[in-house]
Amino acid sequence: MNIAITGASSGIGYGLAKRYIEKGHTLFLFARRREKLEELKALAPNRVFVYPIDITKFGAFKKIVEEVAKRNFIDIAIANAGTSTGHGLEVPDFESFKKTYDLNVLGVHAFLEPLVNKMIEQGKGKIVVISSLASIIASPSSVAYSSTKRALNSYCESMRNLLSPYNIKVINIMPGFIKTPLTEKNKFKMPFLMELDYALDRIEYAIDKNKKEYGFPKLFYFVLRFLSCMPAFFRDFILKKTAKKVF
Repeated sequence: MNIAITGASSGIGYGLAKRYIEKGHTLFLFARRREKLEELKALAPNRVFVYPIDITKFGAFKKIVEEVAKRNFIDIAIANAGTSTGHGLEVPDFESFKKTYDLNVLGVHAFLEPLVNKMIEQGKGKIVVISSLASIIASPSSVAYSSTKRALNSYCESMRNLLSPYNIKVINIMPGFIKTPLTEKNKFKMPFLMELDYALDRIEYAIDKNKKEYGFPKLFYFVLRFLSCMPAFFRDFILKKTAKKVF
């Protein structure tokens, strides 16, 4: 299969890319860090194509993806690239807020639009978006990050129903806390913190089984879903108490 992945230079993206390379697939990898992309390319020089680029440079990025889509049919497109400004109880400044939205939301569609149009022509394909359990309950300590991930949930729901007549699967994956460079900046004890390999197992499972929406670890997912169904005053009370204890 031909698989395209954004954010492939670290964490989930790097781990998935390495696994898919080892399984014999052809990879198209996008990220800013050239040296990490070259590490992956060295594993299978004839099957791995790397594109060191800042995804938020939308004009240049879209041209590259359009060229990839023109020359190749992508079976699976994994929109993984994302960022977080960390956790805190300060109102986020506009520049960091915009940076988070540019990469976490706009970057997803900049990546997927050319690939989806090719999938429509071919009558098949699979889109994977890496959201987060932070999208279910919006913590006051992660205003920008939580809101971008909730936006991705809506995006996936809309795209899933838009593209279903064309035999295109849309998979929304919502992990909890994973040991990656993105979570290293967190100063608090992260509940249900997972090893990367375990998380990659779960993500691969969700992709293979065409799960429409897949949150994990399951216990954490069900706790958050339960809280999301509670009255707003009760949910707000829990969130404010938790934030005060942590920060």
